[in-house]
Amino acid sequence: MAKVSEAWHDAPGTQLLDWPDSGCVALITWHTASGEVYQQEAASRKEAEDLLAKIASNDQLNLVSAQVRRAGIGPDS
Repeated sequence: MAKVSEAWHDAPGTQLLDWPDSGCVALITWHTASGEVYQQEAASRKEAEDLLAKIASNDQLNLVSAQVRRAGIGPDS
């Protein structure tokens, strides 16, 4: 898995540090101010960056983790 940059609330646009090829997905986890935890897979670099930017721009959301991995590889595969 490749680690992505952390999304800080004052960051204008969070970008992925690495996206090896088209066989990858990003697994992004965040939580709300009320404590609800969400997780979403993004199948493209643009989709992942858009989601990270939305999380970063909303002061009610906090990024927990974001990783890029090969599709079909991981604990839930």
